[in-house]
Amino acid sequence: METKKAFSIISSYGFFLFGFTSIILGSALPAIERSFGIDHQIAGILLSLPTLAFMSSALVVSALTNRLGPFKLLAVGIFSFTGGLTVLSIGRSFGLLLIGSMAVSFGTGAMETSIGIGVSGMNYRKPGGALNLMHSLFAVGSIIAPFLVAAFLVDYNSWWKPFLVGLFGAVLLVAFVPFLFRIPFAGTSEKAAHFKNEVFSQKIFWLIMAGVLLYVGYEIGFTSWLSSFVFETKGIDMRYASIFPALLWAGIFIGRLLAGFFVDRLGYELSLLLMVIIAFVSFGAALLLQSAIAIGAAVVFAGFGFSGTFPTLQAILISSMKNGIGFAIGMFTVAASIGGATANFFVGFLGHQFGMMAGVIFIMFLIFLEIVVALLIMRLRVVRRSA
Repeated sequence: METKKAFSIISSYGFFLFGFTSIILGSALPAIERSFGIDHQIAGILLSLPTLAFMSSALVVSALTNRLGPFKLLAVGIFSFTGGLTVLSIGRSFGLLLIGSMAVSFGTGAMETSIGIGVSGMNYRKPGGALNLMHSLFAVGSIIAPFLVAAFLVDYNSWWKPFLVGLFGAVLLVAFVPFLFRIPFAGTSEKAAHFKNEVFSQKIFWLIMAGVLLYVGYEIGFTSWLSSFVFETKGIDMRYASIFPALLWAGIFIGRLLAGFFVDRLGYELSLLLMVIIAFVSFGAALLLQSAIAIGAAVVFAGFGFSGTFPTLQAILISSMKNGIGFAIGMFTVAASIGGATANFFVGFLGHQFGMMAGVIFIMFLIFLEIVVALLIMRLRVVRRSA
């Protein structure tokens, strides 16, 4: 099999497991809070700390890419991911829950960063389409997981069982590691200091960093707290509430499949702006509606609006950077993890202090700021092309 095609399959399966496992914590959050007797503020910390591990893995990958190559680092991420799932499957204490979540997040951060660098290094003809299609498998995993959580959630203490299913899937991913070690990578002796100033001096870089920070903030924030939001403010039964993240990711899946074909034709900037506007309008509707069916439909449309933002921002970054792409993608993942950690903490804090509706309104404000960033990116890119 052609190396690029095999890498695409491995990456897509990795994103599937990434999506499957990352959604479990948020879907089962009401049960976890009751199982361990924690409030929203502590739950916010539980959701935020693993993103620091995610961020640290991005820094490690960025620092070691030229020496080891993205494919070996992807293998390291797979091992950390599998080890974390093992801890989550056998541990029953809050401490082990936190440790296992951080190990999983370190692994997924290394996987995501390495895959982005790998796509850049393998010279995909349409990186935007390739990244959107790979990320669509993340959405598939995120759709399946909440239904599995709902099936297992017969009592508060059953929150760990879906992680065991994820562990079985990760074992298959480990089987691909020998292939990854055989993919050639031509490293360079270039050090980060040689291109760091060049990357940091570009306005487009800082706008993309702001964009991904905001996006991951509202994507992870809404995904993590959606079940709690509809459970507490809309009065929906806990088991049915745990399914709502699947509706969000169904919309993201549909959007990413379509984005894989239209972003390169419509243009990255216009595609980004249109999707963020759809997300903002649909998210607002979900807050105002009362019917479970109507809220579910609004959540699906919000997911469609969420769908292409992350991979499209990454594609803009890849197409904008002449040098230091590994370093730039590492910083991209760092910004993403900061956004996720910040959003989860503040949603939990606001939910604890003022009620869950206040926390969710904060998420909507992040989407509004994303519209501003998308407009600035569009303006800057148009000026660059006309210069």
